[in-house]
Amino acid sequence: MGRGERPEHAAPPDIFYNEDEARKYATNSRMIAIQEKLTERALELLALTPDGAPRLLLDIGCGSGLSGESLTSAGHNWVGLDISAAMLGVAIQREVGSPGCLQERVQVYNCWVCP
Repeated sequence: MGRGERPEHAAPPDIFYNEDEARKYATNSRMIAIQEKLTERALELLALTPDGAPRLLLDIGCGSGLSGESLTSAGHNWVGLDISAAMLGVAIQREVGSPGCLQERVQVYNCWVCP
C-alpha cells in the first residue's frame, strides 16, 4: 500500500487489519495523536452536561482502543464495536478500558464492553 492510500482500498478492514497491521496501527505515534485529537473533538461536539457524571458512550469502529483510552481518561465508560478481531485483540493486550472488560463475538460484529 502506497503513501496516502486508504487501507479499505487494499482489502476489507477485517482482512487488512490482521494482527501485524493492528499492532502497527496501535503503536504508530501519528495515529495515536490523531485519535486523541479526534476523540477530544468528539467529546466537545457531544456537549455533555457539565455535571461531571460519567457517561456510557458507543465507539463504533473502536479498533485497538486508542479513542477508548481518551474516553476512559475523561471519566467515561464506553462500548467499542469493531469488525476486526485482530484490532480488538490488540486492545485487550494493551489493557485498554476499565478492569473487567469483556470481548464478545456478536453475530458478525466484535464487541468490547467496558462496564
